[in-house]
Formats: sequence, structure tokens, C-alpha cells
Amino acid sequence: MLKLNFLLVLRQLKKDKKSFLVNLIGSSIGFTAVILMALYIYYETNYDNFNENVASLFRIERTAKDNTKNQIFDSTPYELAKAMQTSFPEVVNATSIKNVSNYLSIDDIPYPRELGLIADKSFLNMFSVEFISGIQSEALSRPMSLILTKSLANKLFPGGGAIGQTVKFNKKQDFTVTGIIADYPKDSHLKLDYIISYNSYEALYNMKKEGGWDKNHTATYVQLREGANEALLSQKVRNYLDNHVTYSDGESQYLTLRPIKDVYLNTLNVRGEALGGLRNNMMVIYLFILVAFFAAFVTTVNYVNLTTTQLLNRELEIGMKKVLGISKNQLRAQFVLESLVMVVGIIFVSGVFVSILLPIFGSLVGRDISLIFAGSGPFFLKIILITLALACIGGLYPVFYLASLKITSFLQGNTSIKRRGYLRKGLVLFQLFVAIPLIFLSNQTISQINYLNEKDIGFDKENIVMAWIKTATDQDNDKLEVIKNTLEQTPNIISYSVSESAPFFGEGSERKISWEGSGMNDKIRVSSYEVDYSFIETFKMNLSEGRWFSKEYSTDKASACVINETVAARLGWDNPVGKTLDNGKRKIVGVVKDFNQYSLFREIPPMMLTLNTTRKSYAAVSIRVNPNNRIQTLQSINQAFNTSFPDTPVDFRFLDEGFDEGFMTALNNVMKIFVLFSIISILLIIIGLYSLISFSLQKQKKMIAVRKVLGASTLSLYKLIFKEYLILYSIATAVSFSLTYLAYLRIRQEFADGVGLGTLSFLSVIFITFFIVVFTVSGKIWSASKESPINSLAIE
Repeated sequence: MLKLNFLLVLRQLKKDKKSFLVNLIGSSIGFTAVILMALYIYYETNYDNFNENVASLFRIERTAKDNTKNQIFDSTPYELAKAMQTSFPEVVNATSIKNVSNYLSIDDIPYPRELGLIADKSFLNMFSVEFISGIQSEALSRPMSLILTKSLANKLFPGGGAIGQTVKFNKKQDFTVTGIIADYPKDSHLKLDYIISYNSYEALYNMKKEGGWDKNHTATYVQLREGANEALLSQKVRNYLDNHVTYSDGESQYLTLRPIKDVYLNTLNVRGEALGGLRNNMMVIYLFILVAFFAAFVTTVNYVNLTTTQLLNRELEIGMKKVLGISKNQLRAQFVLESLVMVVGIIFVSGVFVSILLPIFGSLVGRDISLIFAGSGPFFLKIILITLALACIGGLYPVFYLASLKITSFLQGNTSIKRRGYLRKGLVLFQLFVAIPLIFLSNQTISQINYLNEKDIGFDKENIVMAWIKTATDQDNDKLEVIKNTLEQTPNIISYSVSESAPFFGEGSERKISWEGSGMNDKIRVSSYEVDYSFIETFKMNLSEGRWFSKEYSTDKASACVINETVAARLGWDNPVGKTLDNGKRKIVGVVKDFNQYSLFREIPPMMLTLNTTRKSYAAVSIRVNPNNRIQTLQSINQAFNTSFPDTPVDFRFLDEGFDEGFMTALNNVMKIFVLFSIISILLIIIGLYSLISFSLQKQKKMIAVRKVLGASTLSLYKLIFKEYLILYSIATAVSFSLTYLAYLRIRQEFADGVGLGTLSFLSVIFITFFIVVFTVSGKIWSASKESPINSLAIE
């Protein structure tokens, strides 16, 4: 019997191969989009899950409060880790870690700057690090010890035998390789190519690692004991710093615990002083989940519609088989087999599409997503089961329903499906209800990203090369001046600036200062750093009031300052030039237009700039170059600095290539994928609407024919039928816009600055969705209304 049913299925598929292919390809495209989105969602939401102790690992974050705002930092005092382990019984392990970036060299052969971690030995016990060679318990015990990843070890020592070898850091310190580990997984918020022991901190930075409780330069992680109460520990830890730090009036700090599995997706508002690194936004994941759900549902509904329509076209066949004595179970077996063949085909074709498109998709979103990434086995099993369930449910509904209808229903052409207009209208309503938010959110997403890409960030980031230069002595500062005078004589160098920090290149420092007319205890927290006379020219910033620092004013170096517009706005000053800050020590000589200091996703802070007066350990050198011959100019600059600083490797890079820690590039790519999948979902909706309308009109042929016989014109029939869909469109528009607006308000909170919700946005979405309805409905209705009534009545 099974063999007979299978042969009948093959004959039917061959007979109706056009409908079969349309259903197969359409459903496969839909499920391919869903699988790719699910892969991205799974990858992004499983960061750090490879750690065996992921459930018990937490990062301690510090929130600083004052009279104006709260700021969250990933940096804490070095002393905190040891105190956590000794003061709180819930903590079984604690470690301090910090990102470091150094130039490595072997036998005077230099290599580019590499990113690593400085950590203590507890790190290796808390995080899942796969040791290949070396003794794990001793690898970070001694000063100047170094652990390399396998890739970096092969790069530095191609012949192998790295253990015990010496690697020079920054042409100065010698580190001994004590361990080789497997490459650290990319789906981690920690990025590293090597690990050095925290006992090397003093030799590396010429300062003690124990800087005191008021110095925050390291990230603290804790591992809780099994069964420990996280909520209770959070309460106990919250005010722990109060016992060690003295605050100024109006200032306070508190500590919070964050699970490491939440670090990647929920810390865009955390200032990365110790770790930094690329982060994503949970709102992006929610958008992908929303689109994936819509795409899966619409694909399933379309599959149901197409399958039902195909089976209804076989009403007579089903009725005759029943007349000939074929049982309902036999009919069901045949149709179930047809459905299963279709489902298997959908899974197979979707799998082929995914395997072909996944490398392209991964490169577009900037993620190492592959078919074999961690945990992919259970993931793909779930995807297959979900796809199988959706497709089977969609296919089995019409199969079981049609097989159970009475013989007279088929032979009289009077199936109850014809009478179920409410179901058809409900499906049309849902398709429109889904289309409107997808189009709206896609439109707003494109507008928001375009706004950020084209936004005036307050300076010109193009054609600026930057590097940190170690200035350990006064002679080093003198060298910077000599290089400046030399480079400015060349035609490819436009401007040269030395500062304590720079936009998107360091955090600067934060100060709390008083202002003219403030109370004794009133303070405002400002971001502050020292600059030179050519800083504004190098970054092409603009003044809104007053002037920039000038050598013509001898008092500028000691007492002048330039503020940004945010300071003036916070203090309510319409004419700030001439007023004083910091207990009268600084006189405002100018107001620079607001510029983004840290990220396009963080608010512009109040800023105060002063002239360079003190020597810092490091200086940010920014050079604006001629856009022509960028590469050759960059090579000349690097050569000039490496000649003058032979003991300190220097690597200038273009600011625009690493702008905003690469987040804007990643977001642009992700949003392109989001919009692409939205378009795919919208096309699926159009297909669904078309199939629903085809199904509906097929069952209204008799009504159309009778009206035409009674004298109804083609235009009047068109208006009559189109009116029904226009009503459904109006209902869907009213309901979905209300919910979509609430979703927009939530998404808008994720952006510090962004586009508003203008009338044009609403009107464009209304126009697009209305066009989709008209385009999808009109052609089919028009052809049905013009069909000869004789043919329809003859069929009936």
C-alpha cells in the first residue's frame, strides 16, 4: 500500500509540477531566511557560553554618581579582586584583568601590534582556556611570563618550540613563553592573542599594580560558589567602596554584578576603561527575532494556502475516490505522504541555500558563523524539527480536513471552506498587519543608520592618522616638536597635533568643577584633556563663540579653557565667553561646537579643553594628511617616528578605518541584512496575499458570473471586490500603526541621537503598503471579473 501511495504521489507531483515547484521554492526561500536569522540570533546570544563556569561568572561594574549624571565603568581598583575573595564567602574565585596592546618582536624582527590580556593565575581557573603545552598552574605565576595562542605562536615561531623562548615587548621588556593555548573563541567579549602575568605590571608600565582604592584601571571578575545567592551578594557588594574611598560632596559610587553572558549584548552604556571592545545591542537581536517570527509565520501560512488551493482543485478527484470506496484513512495516507515529500524537499533545498549563502551572510554581519560553530548540533536539530513541525502542521490541516468532508460536498461543489470567509479575511488581515510594521521598521532603520553615517560628528575624521607615543622623558616631548617641524615642511602633511587624548582615541579624564555663580557644594562633571594650538585645525572643528587658544595670549597656557556647547547648555549660559570655571582658575575664551568624543551611541558629555602644561606618560599624536598618496604618507610618518623613537615601536593608523571601534561598520552590515530579510518577508507577504486572493476568487466565480449575467459591469465588480480588501487594509493600518509606534519609541531609546518620527515616515509606509495591496489585488480581481460567465457557470 505504501508503495502504491508513493507512486501516486510521484504521478501527482509530475502532473502538477509547476505548483509543486512554486510551493517548494517559495517555502524554501522563506525558511532559508528564517534559518540564517536564527543562526545570527543564536550566535549573538551565546557569547561566552563556551565557558564551563558561565553560570557562576560575573563582572563587577562601578557606577559613579554626581549631581548631573550617572556613568557605568568596567574599571575597578586592583585591590577589589582579592578583597572579594576574602570578604565574601559566596565568592570562590576572583581575578583582575586588563586589555593591553603591545608590539612584539623576535630577534629584532618586529611584528604589528597585538592585543592581549594582563591577568593573574586565577583567570586560568575561572575561564575555559584550553592549554596545548606548558603547565597551567605555573604559567602566570612569575613576572615576565607569557602565554601565546596557537596562531600567534605559529606566527612568531614557525618552526615550533615556543615554550621557553623570549619575546620582546615594545623593543624593551623580555617575556618568557610559559604556555601555548588554543585560539580563544571569537564568540567571547574578551579578545586576546596572548596573556601576560599581572606580576609584570610594574615592569611594563613603571607603576605598581596596587594603585590604591581610588585608582580604577582593571576589570574584576568573580566566580560564585555553587548555590550562592547572587541577589544577596549584590546587596552586600553595592556599597563596598564606601569603606575605602572618600567622596566629594554630591558624589558617590556603587558596585553591581553583571553575568558575563550579558556583557556582550547589554553594555553599550558602559565605558570600557579596562577592556572596551566591540559590543552589540540587544535591540538588534529583538528586531531579528521579530522579523524571523514574521517570516516563519508568513511562510507557513503561505504553505497552508498553496497546499489548500492545490487540493481544492482536486475536489472532484477526492469525491470520485470516495464514491469508489476509498476510505478517509487511505486518502489521508496519500495526502500525508505528499505533504511529507514536500516537507523533506523544503528542508533539503533550504539546507542547500543555507550552506551556499552562509559564508556571504557571515562576512556581511562580520561574524564567524559557520555550520560547525559551538553548539551547532543541537541548534540544527531544533531548526529541522521546527521546520518539519511548521511544514507538517501547515500541510496536514487541509489534508485531514478535506479527507473528512462528505461526498456530496465535493460532487455538488459546496465545500464548507467556501463558506469560511472569516478565516480568509483573518489571514489577509494578518498578512497586512505584518507587512506594515516590517516596512515601517525597515524604513526607520535605514533612516537612522543613514543619519548616523551622515551625522555631523563635530570634526572631520577623514585623512587623520593617529598613534600613541610613549613620552617617558622631557627629551621625548622635544622629539615630538622636532618631528612636527620636519613633517610640516612636507607637502603631504597638512596639520600636526599633540594632545592628552582625542576623539575616538582614548577616554581623556573626568573632573568635577565648580562654575561662576555656583554654590559651595555645586559641581559639574566634565570630560577634560589637554590639547595644543593646532588641535582644532587638525580635526577641523568649529567654534560657535569666542576664540581658540593662541600664542598671542600669554595667559592662555595657565588659565584659559575652551568648553563645548553642552557645558554652556547644562549651565544655562547664553554668553559663556569670559566666565570662569574651577573656582575661578579657568577663564572661558571660546566655545567649540559639540563633537562626539566616545561613540555615536553615547551622549556627548560636557567637555573642557585646556592647553598642554604637564608631561604625560603617553601622548596622542594626530596628523592630518593630504588625501593623495595616503599609504605612502603613512609609511613616511611611521618611518620618521620609529627613527626618532628606536626603543618604542610606533604604528600610525587612519582614524576613519577604525572609527567608533568598528561598531558602525558592524551595525551597517547587520542593518543591511535586517532590511534584506524584511524585504524577503514582505515579498512572502505579497505571495501570500496573492494566493489568498486567488483562493478567494476561485470560490467566488459563481457569484461574479451571476452578477455579470444580471448586467453588472466589470468596473462595478472590481469596486465591489476591492472594497472588501480596502476595508481590511484600513483595519490593519489602524491597529498595526499603534503597536508599531510603541515599538519605535522603545527602539529610539537605544540611540543617543537620531531621526525623529516625521509625517513623511508615516505617509511613505501608508503609500507603500497601499501600493502592495493595489498591485497584488487589482490584477487578479480584474482578470476574474472579465472572465466569461458561461465558463464559470458551466464549471459550477
